[in-house]
Amino acid sequence: MKKKLLALFLATLMVLSLAACGGGDSGAKTDSGDSKPSGDAQPSGDVECTTIKFNFSKSTTDATYAWWSEVLDRVYEESGHTVKFEIFPSEALGSIPDTIESASKGELVMADGDLAYLETYVPDLSVGMAPYLMQKPEDIQKFWESEIGEKLFGQLEEKGIKCISMSYFGTRNTMTNSPVHSRADFGKLKIRCASAAMWNEVVRVLGGNATNTAWSEVYQAISQGVADGCESPLSALYSSKVQEVCKYCIETEHCIASTVLVMSNEVFNNLPQQAQDAITKVMHEYCDEAIQNVNTATEEIRQKMIDEGVEFIQVDKADFIAAAQDTPNYFNWTPGLYDEVKAALGY
Repeated sequence: MKKKLLALFLATLMVLSLAACGGGDSGAKTDSGDSKPSGDAQPSGDVECTTIKFNFSKSTTDATYAWWSEVLDRVYEESGHTVKFEIFPSEALGSIPDTIESASKGELVMADGDLAYLETYVPDLSVGMAPYLMQKPEDIQKFWESEIGEKLFGQLEEKGIKCISMSYFGTRNTMTNSPVHSRADFGKLKIRCASAAMWNEVVRVLGGNATNTAWSEVYQAISQGVADGCESPLSALYSSKVQEVCKYCIETEHCIASTVLVMSNEVFNNLPQQAQDAITKVMHEYCDEAIQNVNTATEEIRQKMIDEGVEFIQVDKADFIAAAQDTPNYFNWTPGLYDEVKAALGY
């Protein structure tokens, strides 16, 4: 029923978008200037413009909201106003998995998430989220553009889903409502994570007990005792006000996190060549820029959290890294895949 309601809602949005753009089919709609794209960009003239609804998982207060608004404006301009993205924050269009499924069926939607959400379609893709596999932000683009990465994302396209961006989101740490100094200390804690196999595995590597809730419910889950902590990059933790209910940030640095943007492969292929080229060019260029943005924001957020009473605790990561070596045993990946990715990254 939930998926039917989501589909009905998206269909209604498509009808409204068509009306605002002056008619046309789902692949190319005439933009009359009534619909506002992301950021401050405004459509001009009678251009054939495809409008794609971006189901953004975070709130408007998250630093990444402004970054993506600017990047998507850039795509709009580079495309000659032939494609634009309208941002719907805080998963306003539905959950990430439901939006990804809608995209796979050709809907005019885009979702941001990570590779763990894509394991339903291509199980091998979750390898890119294995704890402690990637060791620096640059590894994200290296994986995306590697031969093995192109192969895996090619398989995703066969499932109807196009990855248009994979960029650095931040290094994931763990926040708890009690001090943690070792992997053994995590054993008594319930750690919130998404309901995906890889995120449950992340909590296992940390030594905690996985509690599955939506990210939008993380504050409530911790404040009500459903969870004792959570893990994410500092920007997401801070914008969700986790520092109000968790006063300890354990620097586990267990994952070099990426934001993965996906849309319908069919919709992408039906866009004008100028739009396809703009998306490809801008998104690949943004990889380096994302690292700079995240590093700057992280330092600022870290100081804000300290000012608000958060204690940062450094831990010996040896036990966590040792536990992560068993990660391939928990997944039915293609034999040798984990080592192939390590080799592609130069490790």
